[in-house]
Amino acid sequence: MGERFWIQDFETGLDRLRVHFTTDRGQVVAIIVIQYEAYIDGKWRPVVRFDETHGFFHRDVVSPSGEQQKTPIAVDDRSEALAKALYEIRQLWRTYRKTFEDEYDASKQPEQPHR
Repeated sequence: MGERFWIQDFETGLDRLRVHFTTDRGQVVAIIVIQYEAYIDGKWRPVVRFDETHGFFHRDVVSPSGEQQKTPIAVDDRSEALAKALYEIRQLWRTYRKTFEDEYDASKQPEQPHR
């Protein structure tokens, strides 16, 4: 069995892709994590993650507070799951980052007094 792990920095230097999975005879047998991370306010923060935790392949969109919006993804095999996750992150990371930053900035605003 082989283990594959890499971190791919995006051209911004403030965004990266973390990939970790295992193979057996060239076939993907377990997806540990496929995660887009953004460097925001001095810290690498998970923004969107794909994995098989909980017994099924799914996407977690992570909020700045750490809450996760879990969406199951139907796939025929793990190789397809890996390809879908990589494609989605590479296509949508800017959108995921913008949404995360907007929520992060809003969470730092002081609450307005109620009138």
